[in-house]
Amino acid sequence: MSLVRVEEREAVSVLTLERPPANAFSLELVEDLRQAMRLAGGGPAVVLASSSASLFSAGWDLKVLATFDRPAMEIFFEAYCDLVREIFVFGAPVVAALPGHAIAGGLIVAAAADERIAAEGRGEMGLSEVLLGVPVPQCLLEIFRHAIGARAMERLAATGENLSMEKARSIGLVDEIVPAGQLLARAVARAQKLAALPQAAHAAIKRRSRAAAMARFDQARERDPFLDVWFSKDAQERVAALVARLSRKA
Repeated sequence: MSLVRVEEREAVSVLTLERPPANAFSLELVEDLRQAMRLAGGGPAVVLASSSASLFSAGWDLKVLATFDRPAMEIFFEAYCDLVREIFVFGAPVVAALPGHAIAGGLIVAAAADERIAAEGRGEMGLSEVLLGVPVPQCLLEIFRHAIGARAMERLAATGENLSMEKARSIGLVDEIVPAGQLLARAVARAQKLAALPQAAHAAIKRRSRAAAMARFDQARERDPFLDVWFSKDAQERVAALVARLSRKA
């Protein structure tokens, strides 16, 4: 059974993450979302959504990833980076509908979309990798450099602090905030509006605007020492401690 529900709403492909309780990214969720994006490739627009009323995604599934040896982790890491790249260069408009929290790997996926619409409430966005003793992979940082600029990117990644949706909107990380009950309808309507633009021109502008970011993304993947840091003693101890805390809460 797929972890991504696919449905058509007024010609827009709505891809809904369905991996409760946190929509944490496992290899299976990554691959299911990649497959869903491929199947939606011929359509006019895509909305990324969540089955949860309180969050989009809490990030990578650390409980699972903590058990991976290096070859398994490399497979996951490459597949995840491929997913982010595919969303970022997707030819049709992509709108992320965020009902609440989008953290770490969940925020990175949302940031790769063309636009992000968030629900009113207490949802937060943040990059928490630094708290685990690892940097955000350089290629993934390029998504944020493109979306919000170098200084805001640095602060988001280097501090590990979560932002309210209002603060995220002030730096351009969120485009619009709407009442929670209107979130999906508004995201679909926005995707329709973008899809109604001359498609060839819109796709060309998007491709040209993102070309420099993609060149940096691809170059960074060739030499990023992320996995070396991930498997360092300090990072592994921090990941294990967080997994232990999460397990006690479960």
